[in-house]
Amino acid sequence: MESPFLLLMPSYNQSHYIVDAVNSVLAQDDPNWELWIVDNSSDSTPEVMKQFNDSRIHFHHIPERMDPGSCLNWMLERTKGKYFSYLHTDNNLHCSYVRMMRSALEGKQLGLAYCNMRTIDGSGKYVGIFMRGEFNLARMLSTDPLGAPFSATVELARQVGGFNSNDFADDVRFCTSAYGLADYHYIREPLLDYRIHMGSRTEEAGGHKKMRNLFVNLMPKILPTLEERGLDPLKSMEHAIRTSLDDLELHVEDYWHRRLSAKAQAWWQGTPKLDHFFLYGLLDLPGFNFKHGKPPLQLLIRSENQSATIFPWTTLLVRRRLRKLRHHLRGMATKTQNLLVPWSCMKLGVNFGEEVSIRVANLNTRTLWVARQLELSLGWKPFLDASVTDAPKWLNWPKAKGTEHLLDCSDDIHLGK
Repeated sequence: MESPFLLLMPSYNQSHYIVDAVNSVLAQDDPNWELWIVDNSSDSTPEVMKQFNDSRIHFHHIPERMDPGSCLNWMLERTKGKYFSYLHTDNNLHCSYVRMMRSALEGKQLGLAYCNMRTIDGSGKYVGIFMRGEFNLARMLSTDPLGAPFSATVELARQVGGFNSNDFADDVRFCTSAYGLADYHYIREPLLDYRIHMGSRTEEAGGHKKMRNLFVNLMPKILPTLEERGLDPLKSMEHAIRTSLDDLELHVEDYWHRRLSAKAQAWWQGTPKLDHFFLYGLLDLPGFNFKHGKPPLQLLIRSENQSATIFPWTTLLVRRRLRKLRHHLRGMATKTQNLLVPWSCMKLGVNFGEEVSIRVANLNTRTLWVARQLELSLGWKPFLDASVTDAPKWLNWPKAKGTEHLLDCSDDIHLGK
């Protein structure tokens, strides 16, 4: 007989949600499962769980508080099965969860499967869809990583070394540490209701910003493991950041040809670039505002050879049309930022919160935007290289001493001495 699919659920003070979670397990259309719960609650969870008498449910109340990683290792040591899933007590499975996860892992000795999710609020009302998407190495190491819920083979857990008991993001560490070993499988069908509410583990960590900081400090710990497998995580992230910046450039170029070129004459030679719009105050980019500094709008624009002039009424039309790009560009910029922040810390071997000075010698938009993101996200201090003699007044960065880490994103992504 096929071994039961193991559903592992660390539990802490979620008595008001755990009944729904357990009932969703009982409703599975594949009945060959075992639900293991290690509960450290100080609320009524033990009393609430007495209503369930199914022999497939193994509830263990251990009063001493354990971190989730230790709970998962405790359960893995005592269970017998080929596949397991890491679940939370405040999420509800759809009836096909076990069946589809088992199917995704079949034939994979070191498989890891994850799915899209529907999001619900504290009352159980549907509020959206969580599209998780495909993961490569760069995204694994970003601040948009892969974590619970997921399913994996027990053999993968053995080879990864189980779950870490010292990191709040034990799920993220497991999934990222498995890269280079695991055979990842993405199920696009939403198989789970993911609850967003006060009192969740994310809220316990201090909210999404605090969780992001935890991810930034976590990734350097995983770096040596990945490098031992012959992977080059920093190079992968640099390629992803450069690709993301290139996509930003290409999107603006496409918009110029499709929507703007018939309305205004180009004031540059060659291909349209971010510089041609941002540095003239026509295009807003996240991170640049009146508080931190932004290029002022130039109403009268003349080309370098004086052959073309863009008059104020046309300039205002171009700016108004470019405003329609703001939402899309913000999403693209967020994707870049998710990669940029952990890469920068890993590149320099620093933790989140450490003071770092960076030196900017190139005033192109790509480099300025990356420097501004590091300034706002990490608190790093940008300085202008001594070679920069024509810095605009709105860019109120002081002069560098020459000992700071050099940043240049004009082509390849460079950060270092």
